[in-house]
Amino acid sequence: MSRFAEKIVYHRVAFLCLLAFLSPSAVAAGAVEMQVEHILVQTIDEYNQAMEANDPAGWVRYFTDNVRRHSPVSDQQGKKDFEAYSAWEFGNFQARYVTKKILVSGRSAAVVFVWEAVHKASGTTLQIEMVGIFELASSGKFESLSFYYDTAKAGKFFAENTAAAR
Repeated sequence: MSRFAEKIVYHRVAFLCLLAFLSPSAVAAGAVEMQVEHILVQTIDEYNQAMEANDPAGWVRYFTDNVRRHSPVSDQQGKKDFEAYSAWEFGNFQARYVTKKILVSGRSAAVVFVWEAVHKASGTTLQIEMVGIFELASSGKFESLSFYYDTAKAGKFFAENTAAAR
């Protein structure tokens, strides 16, 4: 083999080794997103199970102590406010999330879903299309969630609630 051919082979092998060395970081980034999606799917399943059992603590446990929750009709900051809001929601609605799509980027995820609910006091059925943005903290719990939806269907139910209005 000529000297020139040896150099080409050497450089190709070196290039392939470099690619192999860099690949784990790409896999790791994908692994983070897979973990976020897995935790998010668990969290949504837990919301549905906790709602069925009327146990907001089952849902709240997936969030950090300094959790921030935002929606068009209310904002909560910290675990105490989030727990109060969740207790109100679980007490007033029988609901579930029906997931349509999940998009993950890094530790952030967007969920397109339908919130199917029955207002317990009036028996009113609600189906509200929503987008939820979840931000995962390094602890493996969610530190923020923001919901976006048209308030026309649910606004009157949330206006009555002081916990939701914060």
